[in-house]
Amino acid sequence: MKRFAGSAALAVLLVAGSLGRAQAQAPDFDARQAAARAAFVLGLEGYAEWCQGKTLFQSRQKSCELLLELEPAHAGARKALGHTRAKDGTWKPPEKPKVFRDHEKQALAEAAERWRAVVAGYVTALIGLLEDGALSPEQKEAVARAAFRVDPDNERVHVLLGEVQTEKGWVLPETARAKERRQVMLAAVRTAFEQAPAMDAVELSAREQAIPLKLVAFAAPGLRVVGTTGEEELLRAAQAVLALEHFLQTVFESTYALPEDLTVFLLSSPSQRAVFVASHPAIPAAERAQYEKLEGGGIQGTNDFAFWTGDTQRRIDGIVRLVLGYWLAGAFEITWRQGWAYEGFGLFLTRSLVRSRLTWLAQASSVVNGAADMALRQKLLEPETNWPDEALRLLLEKRTPPLAELFEKDASALTTEDVLYSYTLATYLLEAHPEVIEKMLKRLGKGYPGIAAFCEALEMDAATFERHLERWLKERV
Repeated sequence: MKRFAGSAALAVLLVAGSLGRAQAQAPDFDARQAAARAAFVLGLEGYAEWCQGKTLFQSRQKSCELLLELEPAHAGARKALGHTRAKDGTWKPPEKPKVFRDHEKQALAEAAERWRAVVAGYVTALIGLLEDGALSPEQKEAVARAAFRVDPDNERVHVLLGEVQTEKGWVLPETARAKERRQVMLAAVRTAFEQAPAMDAVELSAREQAIPLKLVAFAAPGLRVVGTTGEEELLRAAQAVLALEHFLQTVFESTYALPEDLTVFLLSSPSQRAVFVASHPAIPAAERAQYEKLEGGGIQGTNDFAFWTGDTQRRIDGIVRLVLGYWLAGAFEITWRQGWAYEGFGLFLTRSLVRSRLTWLAQASSVVNGAADMALRQKLLEPETNWPDEALRLLLEKRTPPLAELFEKDASALTTEDVLYSYTLATYLLEAHPEVIEKMLKRLGKGYPGIAAFCEALEMDAATFERHLERWLKERV
């Protein structure tokens, strides 16, 4: 076997010395990282040689395997592991992996000390790179991966990466923050419903009497709920709409309020839509056909909202989405034109309040592969589907829409994958970075470029953010 050059003690000195020279002669990242790796290779070679002399062949094995990760053509390591070299120069591992054993057991304690010294020297060099402060996110990740390969629990490396320690180990600070934030939002929902005023049965107004349907009405300060769906559904919808304002003000730390004359109409069947549209005094005859294509909508020029599609949960979900959209437009000027924000925040907040995500503006029929899009949509509509898990799958399969393109679309141009990713972006912002949302949304509402507003708010470029998001989704519980 070819002898390994160097020794463990020498390697520790070489790590520090070589890195110092690299900093003086070539302060760029690649040169400094290469110097640290070269010194580590010498240390591993020295350790392997020492193990061989002590007949600690299993201990030698781990250094040889690591040497091959660093230098795949390392002849000494390959021979030690039983690889054979073909005439063309390629190496072939043994068909049956060799089993190595440590024989001189009394030397194992010293072997452990020597191994720790070699690893510590390398990690110290890598920490020096991280402490430089001038590395790009990609360079930091590369250095951290190298350090964690040999010392996965190194506290200093975790701290330099900005991670925090929890009962589940080292995680992104956003991961720990999100767990707390979810509890805050759950409490906000409970409080919003508890503070919602009671609704009283009231007489129909003159304009409501002009609609030839069997309507009943309930009212509380700031809200009327009128419809044909029955008392229980009307009261449930009223509670949700009344809770919505308090919930949104808490989540966004905003004082924006819904209008005092808000009226919600709920119709038990789409068959009643034509009568309602034809009879509502604020809908001109020329616009009736457009309303009749919808599942529900806001009545232009009024503070009226109507929904007439689906079962009870679908109608409540739909009316909350409509009123929520009105609030976003008033508070931040966010409308369907900022598709990702309108759909992402709208779906997340609706689910937080009424536990469903049933109302989307995105149309599957507008995309190239409508069948695949519809299949994903059906899966997402299932109550048990975990949307963040589905978004992580998109990320891992490299199927997420480019952020710059996504941020240019209005809601009607979004695919179902776009909607899923938009929901995930809103989830990340609301749970992990609520402090940046107000400014970002106001900039978007004023027409500031979407990708710039998003990346500047988080102080990350798009590629760095998506790597960050992937890890956050993996850590999210």
